[in-house]
Amino acid sequence: MVVSLRKLALLIFLGLIAVGCASRNREAHKKLKAEAQKADYEAALKLVKSDEFYPEENSKLLKLMEGSILYHMNGDYYQAMMLLDQTKDLSDKLFTVSISKKAASAIVNDNVDNYYGETYERSMIRFYQTLNHYSLFLKGEYESYKVENKDAEGKVLDVKEIPAKSLSAKERRFHLVAARSTLLEWNSLLDNYKATSGGKPIYKDDLLAKIFGAFIHEQMGSAQDKAIALGLFKEAKKVLFRNFNILPTYNKKSEEFVKNFDSFGTMNEAEVLKKYVEKTQHYINLETFIDSQIARLSNNKKPNSVFVLIENNFIASKQVKKFEFPIPVASIPASIPGGDFMSFAGKVLNAAAKSVPKIYFEMTEIPFIPAVNDQVINIKDKKGKIVVTKSLATLNPLSDLAHYTLAEDAISNYAKVGGRVVIKHVAALLSAYAIYKKNAATNETFAMLLAGGAYSAANKGIELSEQADLREWSMLPHMYSSTAFELAPGEYTVEYKNQTKTEDLGTIKVTKSDQAIFVKRRIYQ
Repeated sequence: MVVSLRKLALLIFLGLIAVGCASRNREAHKKLKAEAQKADYEAALKLVKSDEFYPEENSKLLKLMEGSILYHMNGDYYQAMMLLDQTKDLSDKLFTVSISKKAASAIVNDNVDNYYGETYERSMIRFYQTLNHYSLFLKGEYESYKVENKDAEGKVLDVKEIPAKSLSAKERRFHLVAARSTLLEWNSLLDNYKATSGGKPIYKDDLLAKIFGAFIHEQMGSAQDKAIALGLFKEAKKVLFRNFNILPTYNKKSEEFVKNFDSFGTMNEAEVLKKYVEKTQHYINLETFIDSQIARLSNNKKPNSVFVLIENNFIASKQVKKFEFPIPVASIPASIPGGDFMSFAGKVLNAAAKSVPKIYFEMTEIPFIPAVNDQVINIKDKKGKIVVTKSLATLNPLSDLAHYTLAEDAISNYAKVGGRVVIKHVAALLSAYAIYKKNAATNETFAMLLAGGAYSAANKGIELSEQADLREWSMLPHMYSSTAFELAPGEYTVEYKNQTKTEDLGTIKVTKSDQAIFVKRRIYQ
């Protein structure tokens, strides 16, 4: 017992170290967002690579996630692609859970465990892999970059400059095919989510995978890929109804939809729609967009001239939710005949009653932040006259998905964390009891003072060690939105507009090519 208590004390000590690191890392997250919003990606990447940002080995996945998206945002698609491949490989490896790490986190806290990534984050790794391959196809170039040669201690010995490389038509085509191939792996991941969901209303499919996937397939140009694109748009409509009505972004009756989800197997779609779905404007806009694409592809019309993908702001940040309740000392008698430990525990807790010994712990939550409303894309001619306006369709309200995912996990996490804290308190009492037994024969009053002090110190240590794990992929956007246009050949200006912001997305030149012009932008409010 003494050995196990020592191990537990060591783990709690490690937990306190992890908490100190977590506090420092939260500040680094704020700094990272500020640099990215200023588009100072060099400074943001320097921060992510430094020991100032999650230097612990158990947070390596997070560093890779943040670094890969920063390279992408800076237009360094080749470096982003290389880092995303590492990110995906590590994510898959970590998914095979490390038993030793899980055992430690079950006793200490989640900050000492590996960061495995949330389900939606693992999905977004595949999206950015697809997007970067497609971006390299469009750009036709690997950017220049530097490679540092380091010694065993990490000291930089020299820096090698890798020059930019222009891609041949064959090499560009490779990246378009790779984008399509990544979609297949992404779909496999989502199939795994569905297979392990147990029929629950949770995140298990992705509208972005369907709609952006359809776009990529159509860019391939073959009749077979166009047929796949049509099928993906049809699937998207089903996914919107079956899987995304759990979110208030799309359904004003989302709570009723989730509550009655188990009964839908005995109901037809029209009945579910009537009783448990009240479509929001986001649902209507997305359904309209999907229907227009299904109609276009069904009638074998030409591909879209322009495809627009908008990312908004940053995903809502994880926050601390505190739980605190007093230990029911009144229910523990100060004296139990023949029950030395229980009698001791009653005395210690009753003696500490003035300070109200308590069970205290933190958990993570993500606040609900509504999706951005009334987003439109204006297409203007050379004279600045608007020739067509379309509402943006919300494909993935990531903040809403994240909020819902963590809320769904809260019940099981509450039981896990609460049980862990109880174990710590029992261990603290056992440790204090060992101190009492060792000194009681000499001076029982002094022994009780020592034991009580030890328990009070342990109680404070438990409180400090139970801080929430706020690690997250902070560079992800709040939401993704999209629309598409069929335009006659000519020069146009693309403009983004919502209720509070107007932003010029640049000039485009539409030709008779079947290859769509891809317009992508991160918009900050």
